[in-house]
Amino acid sequence: MSISLIFPISMGGNSGVAPYSMNPDGNIVYSDFGAGSYADWQEVLAIKQNLKMLLLTRKGEYVMDQNYGVGLPEYLFDLHTDIDLSSLESKIFAQASEYMPYLTISNLVISTNPEQNILNIKMEFFYNGNEVVELFELEVI
Repeated sequence: MSISLIFPISMGGNSGVAPYSMNPDGNIVYSDFGAGSYADWQEVLAIKQNLKMLLLTRKGEYVMDQNYGVGLPEYLFDLHTDIDLSSLESKIFAQASEYMPYLTISNLVISTNPEQNILNIKMEFFYNGNEVVELFELEVI
């Protein structure tokens, strides 16, 4: 099941195409969605926002689906040695495949900074079968 919390994600291949254009006079030509609608956002921005929500949401916090979310804030105050990074990594892969099936994670790096109490996630991913690698970074402080 796919959930898009912030922006609807088109599963088609017209990535980044806004539903309006500018005419030669500089005026906006509206689409069926209207200028300024969610459809105006590029898919990659919507995907990154959805990914951020997936990582930061605690299980049970999203009312419509009690299993949604990785819950990164829960790890923030654990001791550096108590965090099982491989378990966290597998949780991220499982949640992404369940709730964002259009996303393929090609590289995931999780690091911690115990002195400053920071959890850092760096991820490279593809979406909708595109060959362009996108980079996503999230720092939980």
